[in-house]
Amino acid sequence: MMSKLSLVRQPLARAQSSVAAAVSNYPSYVLNAPATEVTTLPSGLRVASEGSHGETATVGVWIGAGSRYETAQNNGAAHFLEHMAFKGTSKRTQQQLELEIENMGGHLNAYTSREQTVYYAKVFKKDVPRAMDILSDILQNSKLDEAAIERERDVILREMEEVNKQQEEVIFDRLHETAFMGNGLGRTILGPIVNVRGAANFMGRED
Repeated sequence: MMSKLSLVRQPLARAQSSVAAAVSNYPSYVLNAPATEVTTLPSGLRVASEGSHGETATVGVWIGAGSRYETAQNNGAAHFLEHMAFKGTSKRTQQQLELEIENMGGHLNAYTSREQTVYYAKVFKKDVPRAMDILSDILQNSKLDEAAIERERDVILREMEEVNKQQEEVIFDRLHETAFMGNGLGRTILGPIVNVRGAANFMGRED
């Protein structure tokens, strides 16, 4: 006759076996990924951090300011501002920004999606404080010089031409437009041409 302890052990063993089997289905890079720690600063800023044994690090700022939060009148503003981010600040010229990152052996970049705009830097671990200072400067003190806006307008218009030649990109945008009709998620990331041509105006709007 089985003891009560044996009866308890059997279901427990089966449960442990099921968990082990489920875990084994995940790729090794998922199982070995460092844990993510999320903390909130007194300012309300949330910080997600992961430790690693490598000598490089990536630091970035994720902002909930993608095209879904724009109106028909300012659609494309987040993407245009992202393009303007590395054109110089009140503390650093564009050349100084480029040299500072280059001298660290780092990489500075940004991208815009429908739900967020991201600014990030890849540097050696020892240079993380400097990279954070640069990102902070860019986000708080970027200069929107009229001449730079004009130059970047042409860059974005050329980018739009290239995107319109890519069938997958066009179809994906049209699917969003159809699925989210009347909703911000249906707007394109780059915005309509008319908005890009009048960028100096819509970037100053508050609506």
